Amino acid sequence: MTFTDNRTGEPPVAHSAALFTLTTVTLLYVINYMDRMVLSATLPLIKADLGLSDTQCGWLGTIYFLVVALLTLPASILCDRWSRKKSLSLMAVLWSAATFLTGAGSGFGQLFAARGGVGVGEAGFAPGGIAYVSGSFRESVRAKVIGVFNLGQPLGSILGIVIAGVVARADLFGMGWRAPFFLFAAPGLILGILVLFTRDYPTAGIVYGGARRLTVWQGFLTVLKTPSLLFTYVGVGAMSFVGGAVGHWLPTYFARTRSIDVARASFMMGGIIVFAVVGPVAGGIIADRWKRRRGNARPLTAALISLLCGIFLYLSFFIDRGGMWSLSYGVFIVVGILMFAYTAPAYSVSQDLVPEGMRSISMGLLVLVTYGTMAAYAPVVVGWLSDYLGEPGRPDLAGAFMAVPPVAFLGALLFYLSALFHDRDMRRLKGVEA
Repeated sequence: MTFTDNRTGEPPVAHSAALFTLTTVTLLYVINYMDRMVLSATLPLIKADLGLSDTQCGWLGTIYFLVVALLTLPASILCDRWSRKKSLSLMAVLWSAATFLTGAGSGFGQLFAARGGVGVGEAGFAPGGIAYVSGSFRESVRAKVIGVFNLGQPLGSILGIVIAGVVARADLFGMGWRAPFFLFAAPGLILGILVLFTRDYPTAGIVYGGARRLTVWQGFLTVLKTPSLLFTYVGVGAMSFVGGAVGHWLPTYFARTRSIDVARASFMMGGIIVFAVVGPVAGGIIADRWKRRRGNARPLTAALISLLCGIFLYLSFFIDRGGMWSLSYGVFIVVGILMFAYTAPAYSVSQDLVPEGMRSISMGLLVLVTYGTMAAYAPVVVGWLSDYLGEPGRPDLAGAFMAVPPVAFLGALLFYLSALFHDRDMRRLKGVEA
């Protein structure tokens, strides 16, 4: 049995090969997020051990995003024009090595460089991974397939945060916060080798308007003239700012407000992400089903989810600051679900509205815009606000978090603007309209 690519009429890969690709690449995405989130879980211990300020702790997250923004486009071109599986394998080896070196760091400068190294390895993985899995299945199930792939975000986040918190608290072999960094480096290397045994689909040319072949540069220019893509890219940037701020700082917020250790704070964050696992798949299923009746359903779904995310994020902190911790935790769970649910419909737009040969490049542009505009600065902005709003030795994370929900509202607006142009841009891609 095969899945037929609706755009070319040719079967991309066999059913079993497509499923193996989806499984392997999704597992690798889980490790990707584990290696990304281990820093959030251990941040209070790192801060105490190395005597860092909240601003410096924020920079350890921001440097990762800045490097990703800088390198994602060349890495995406490598995926699209060379080999998906070889590119993803190389990336996994690089970020795993950098994760190990983070654990070996003895000062802010070394950790800063190592976290930048993690960004070098992970820069092209999401674009290449999404292009790989979406290109192996038919278009009609694209949002659902991308939703499965995006399970790597919440699953990797929960495993990274919970396991890192427990391992660091256990002080294995006297290594303290360094132990989880060493531990997490291994599975990335193993899966990086395994991905070489997946079946890549043929590298296709870039075709626009039904028959016109384009160079890579012409493909870039075409994307820049597609408003629905540009609004989607910046919309993802806004929502990634929200996710970056919450993911980087919420465990520390729990530890401070409740006077608990990193292990308990990590479990609290992990509990939120357990429920968030349903987000990507649910968002993809809703968008795919709605698309049967409305062509621009995917960007509209992302807009509605983003609006709700901002509303519930405000509610969570207002309730939490009122001392109703149990109720606020339930609202934080809803925020976690929404924070991941928008990804499948939004990322699907980046694949729907570009020529087949530009799938990785389109996601690369998305990541470049995402981190180049807003997302990269989330950790350091919240950290700086915390220091600025607080007093010496008493930063105010709760106050800093109040700046985050408006960015979700901005994301909702941008996705809505994408929906307004979506159908026209789709007609142009298919050559129905000049």
